[in-house]
Amino acid sequence: MKKYYTLFLLFLFVTVSYAQQSQSPTTLVVDKAWLNEDEEWTDFNYSGQIVFSTIPSNEEGSLRIGNYDFLYDLCNGEAKFSNKATYSSAEFSHPRKVSAKTDKQGVVNTTYEGTLIFQSDRDYYSIIAIVTILDKGGNILGIKIHSKDNDRKEYAFSLKPTS
Repeated sequence: MKKYYTLFLLFLFVTVSYAQQSQSPTTLVVDKAWLNEDEEWTDFNYSGQIVFSTIPSNEEGSLRIGNYDFLYDLCNGEAKFSNKATYSSAEFSHPRKVSAKTDKQGVVNTTYEGTLIFQSDRDYYSIIAIVTILDKGGNILGIKIHSKDNDRKEYAFSLKPTS
């Protein structure tokens, strides 16, 4: 009986350890950025790093985005925050899967529509955004994003994981 108890405890610890590892957020840094305005793609640079983080405890497709200049540009500066630092991060939440396609190289392009939320103390602002995540074998290779209200301006990013 003692062996079964020990075996059960070992199984429990291994399961808990695996669950914690698989639920850890992934942080991805933008390697290269592009801007598509009126059907023409150009290289684009922002001051500071643009960082995307997955949120495994939330719905599939949820992300946290960090970079003041990019987020300000994405919203066209429409939010009038009392604290301008509120623009430095936003959460893409409540994503609804719109489509999923696999290309010839095996890259899965999954498009979500959801709410991009800026929130800090009393400041709150949200927009509806369309996000496409490019994934191959569980690794996120790139992200495309645009505001639903402004589909003339789309952003694309190639990503690299942080070590």
